[in-house]
Amino acid sequence: MRRHLRTGLLLLPLVTAGTALAAQETATWYIGTYTNDILVWDEASEQVIDRITVPYHVPNRMQLNASKTRLYVGEAAANHMQVVDVASGDVIDEFTLSHDSVSVRIDAFAPHPSDDRMVLAVKSYMKHSDRFTVEGPFLLEYDLRAKAVTDTIPWPDGKAIDRARFQYSSSGETLYIFAGDIIALDADTREEVDRWEISQPMGPGLGRPDFDVTPGTYDEAGVVTSLFRMTDPVQNRRMMGIARVRLDEREVDFFTVGGSEPVGPFALAPGGEKAYGIYDEIGRYEFWEFDLVNERVLRRQPFEGRPRMDLRVSADGEKLYVFIAGNTIDVYDAGTFELVRTVEFDEDMRPSVVIPGSASGR
Repeated sequence: MRRHLRTGLLLLPLVTAGTALAAQETATWYIGTYTNDILVWDEASEQVIDRITVPYHVPNRMQLNASKTRLYVGEAAANHMQVVDVASGDVIDEFTLSHDSVSVRIDAFAPHPSDDRMVLAVKSYMKHSDRFTVEGPFLLEYDLRAKAVTDTIPWPDGKAIDRARFQYSSSGETLYIFAGDIIALDADTREEVDRWEISQPMGPGLGRPDFDVTPGTYDEAGVVTSLFRMTDPVQNRRMMGIARVRLDEREVDFFTVGGSEPVGPFALAPGGEKAYGIYDEIGRYEFWEFDLVNERVLRRQPFEGRPRMDLRVSADGEKLYVFIAGNTIDVYDAGTFELVRTVEFDEDMRPSVVIPGSASGR
């Protein structure tokens, strides 16, 4: 069953030409560690080809800018933001909002496509002789050129949102806030220009939807492909499928594949015609292959798994990478689901960012 949830009139199929990046020979991984290093790992050779040393311990919460030329990197204490030039591997900027006895933790951030500013969600922790006081969260605009906070952005409806997520539109004209609903603000005036009320059923006979809004490695700009869950109000059961979210068009296009199962990690393959997931239940782990063209689960196969897992598809679409936690990546054949080998690193891994293509130009 295919459904379209939207406010516009344009009907778009789930799989169309150009909906995902085409397969390439390799991709470059930027892997955070529990040291000051970001590992630069080449998929094709399965070798660490470089190390980027950042000023602050445990680089994490890494985000690419829109042009894939910069990495915005947080750190374990969440007090500092670091900016890495992808081509050179150099740290070209860093900043903190903490001062004196006040620690300002950056809990979430989103760089503007122009790279001249970014939005920060922060909390302020003031140290007293006998206690700490906490204020926030606040939503701030930080000017990366002037190196200063230039504005405090009012929270929608005047209510602070804890653990909110943010993302600019590909044009940079709209700032999306994800918190129950999707709220669209004009990036310059801060005025609310739209609200996508996904906290409520989006059509007759539909339950409240649940889908991701974080783009994957092989999603095109402005599009997110993810697992989709909702409740069937007629039979009162949770349903699962694949959704493609187009934020700028306010569209969700999806199909269901049956009842909701504990499939967690999910990854779109290059080309957009396949995706893979991992059924993750203690003592039972399975690879799932989704056929996005014919809208079905193509295969399920048990494998050994590990206690915590993330999943990526190789740039050529021929391998699956299972990793987190620890210092290894298990490499599986995407055609047979057989374990090919295990790649071992010197350090335990933190979350990573993957850029299709070679890093040899650095």
